[in-house]
Amino acid sequence: MSKEKDFESTLKDLEKIVGKLDGEIKLEEALELFEEGIKLSSDCEKFLTTAEQKVELLKRQADGTATLEVFVEVAAE
Repeated sequence: MSKEKDFESTLKDLEKIVGKLDGEIKLEEALELFEEGIKLSSDCEKFLTTAEQKVELLKRQADGTATLEVFVEVAAE
């Protein structure tokens, strides 16, 4: 059973990759890490976009100035 990753663990993995890329590594490994880092960065962006949309929806509801909108969560791939 695979555990779905959250923002914090995804960001931590991205930080590890950045740390490895700061050191001296072979080109092939650097390219693999860079590719993985790009994917993790994209996943983090999706988490943040979803959170921003939820906050905006909650703000509108609390304010009472807007009607409830359909919210489609962005799934992390």
